[in-house]
Amino acid sequence: MLAAVGGAVVLSTIGIVAVVSLLLGAGRGTPTPAQPTSVAEDPGGAPSGVDSSGIADRLEAKMDEYRSLRDSGALWQRIPDNDFNRTALSAFLFFLTDMKVATIWGVDAEQAQEYDERMTMLEERFLAQQPLGDDIRITLEKQVFTYDGETGEGGFTPK
Repeated sequence: MLAAVGGAVVLSTIGIVAVVSLLLGAGRGTPTPAQPTSVAEDPGGAPSGVDSSGIADRLEAKMDEYRSLRDSGALWQRIPDNDFNRTALSAFLFFLTDMKVATIWGVDAEQAQEYDERMTMLEERFLAQQPLGDDIRITLEKQVFTYDGETGEGGFTPK
């Protein structure tokens, strides 16, 4: 008998909860999704009014310029074609790539100016055949690229 009373209490409680939730939810209707933001709005990226794509485009253009100069051989008319300069070119392109990737999260005007200045400094050092100032170690699928920013030594080695 006690089990029957307990079962009835449980069923009554479930029924009351179901009725209350139906009553409370009835006035809400179907929730409508929030309106999507336009592409021009950037809710979490660069501060409003900052053209972060400008620096990204300049970095990409500089990378394209040096890849084209390398591939055409014109770069090696300006500086000697040797291991030191080929390693420095790889490091230069890696540094530019690093800055370009960082622009994905947005940059303000001050950061964009720093990237422009750094790009110019790296290019000047590269063309003067001087070490670029920062070390790199990048592990790729089958090889590792290292660069010593103080000596300019490094290159690709098998993994």
